[in-house]
Amino acid sequence: MFRRRAHRKRVLRCPQCESTHLIFETAGIVGQVYHCLDCDYVGSLVLETEEPSTSKPSE
Repeated sequence: MFRRRAHRKRVLRCPQCESTHLIFETAGIVGQVYHCLDCDYVGSLVLETEEPSTSKPSE
C-alpha cells in the first residue's frame, strides 16, 4: 500500500536570524526582495523550510 505524505507548510525564514517575520518589499530586475522585521535584513535571499502539519496523518 502507498501512504500519503503529510502536507507540510512552507515557511520563509531570514538567512541572518532565521526569523519568520518577513514581509515582501518589491520585485524587479533582481527578483523578489524581502525585509526581516526582527533584524532589518533586506534582500532577495531567503530560506524556505517545511514544517510538519499539526493534523494527524491518515493511515
